[in-house]
Amino acid sequence: MRSRTLRRSAAIAVAGTLAFAGVAAADTLRADGDVVAPDVQNVVYLGAVAPSSEVVAHVGFALKCSSTSHVDPGQTVTLDLESSSHFGDGDVLSVSQATLGPVPADWTVDGDFCPFPAPVFAGATTSEVHLKAPSGVGVGFSYTLFYSRRLSPGGVDDDNTWGFSSTAVTFLLDVVSNTAPILHLPSDMTVEGDTTGGWTAAFSATATDAEDAPAPTPSCQPAVGDVIPLGTTTVNCSVIDSGGMKAAGSFDVTVTDTTAPTLSGMPGDQAVNTGDPSGARLTYATPHATDIVDASPSVRCSPTSGWLFPVGTTTVTCTATDGSGNSTSKSFDVVDRYVAPHAATAVWGEPVTSPGDVFTANPGRTIPVKVRLFVDGVEAMTGAARLTLTPCGGTAAEWSGALTRGGGRWNASIDTSDFAGACYTVRASIDGLVAGSFRLDLRGATATAKVRPH
Repeated sequence: MRSRTLRRSAAIAVAGTLAFAGVAAADTLRADGDVVAPDVQNVVYLGAVAPSSEVVAHVGFALKCSSTSHVDPGQTVTLDLESSSHFGDGDVLSVSQATLGPVPADWTVDGDFCPFPAPVFAGATTSEVHLKAPSGVGVGFSYTLFYSRRLSPGGVDDDNTWGFSSTAVTFLLDVVSNTAPILHLPSDMTVEGDTTGGWTAAFSATATDAEDAPAPTPSCQPAVGDVIPLGTTTVNCSVIDSGGMKAAGSFDVTVTDTTAPTLSGMPGDQAVNTGDPSGARLTYATPHATDIVDASPSVRCSPTSGWLFPVGTTTVTCTATDGSGNSTSKSFDVVDRYVAPHAATAVWGEPVTSPGDVFTANPGRTIPVKVRLFVDGVEAMTGAARLTLTPCGGTAAEWSGALTRGGGRWNASIDTSDFAGACYTVRASIDGLVAGSFRLDLRGATATAKVRPH
């Protein structure tokens, strides 16, 4: 409680001094001792530090329009340490120069009142301050820095630009025997996913401590080795030293996926023949896709397997897409050639061509069959030629035998002694093509209607 009271008293006293110094009838240039927090803080508590340790702070600057005397548009303000004060045997080791400007062209000119709300122009550079802590333990040590302000190039009524205001900042700190450790974390990072689901965390988080040797080890969540998913994840780290003092911090990891999937098992170019002028249906094996981050990328091919491919050349394109929208495509060609179907004909020889519409025979007779076969108008001298007998009105053959070539024709003998029916269709074929047929009636069996040979 005593430490908190002393710091509060020191802050109130310094703030009162700075507030009095800031009363002016001109623009004010304020020093901001905490460039991370919003707004301007000209009194900043730096925390607890070790005796005689070096503390680094950064001071930003903000120009605010006030009253009727102003910095001229286009001018730049250069700030240097003018004077400093501190308590105890600490010291101000160094203070770097900073600049602010050029001031915007629309800044209020001398003689005019500021618009409402009054504009504020913040500087782009900061002044780096190195302080040395006192050697003794205590609370509420203060360091006040006053900055000189130089305008360039010279402008109108520069001597009255600042009025009675000053540019100053005060830092407060406590000196304790045990100080909190200091975390050293990576900056925010963007990484490419390297495993299923995201990125395998690989970063360095360390700590230093004025009292502990070795320094304590930070703990982070997610931890190194965990899989961080796609998108932005905040990694929170903390560390505690042997004296129980803690430090915490965080950084963001943005995991992206810009790598396309890989297609494998892609079919090669294919050629098919068809006797159908509309084309032919073709089935093919769909390729497989793998991806670094997505365990199951989708694969789609167009035209799809089983599609009716028209006559000609059709390109099939297969595309693999992962969950992040990355895609890769490959293709192959299907060549569908139209081949007109073969036509076969038969010219029957004696005795099938005897007078009458059908060939009639007594059951048990062996019937010689002689036939000339033609394919697409060309007589077939070789090939697989056969005869088949199918009961009239039936679909299954009751007998089948090979035709042999001899005497300039194809020949076979049909022994009817084992046939139970009275009517048969006799067909001749060559290489699977039916060339012609005739009807065979066996006497003494059930009567059948007469038809003309085919």
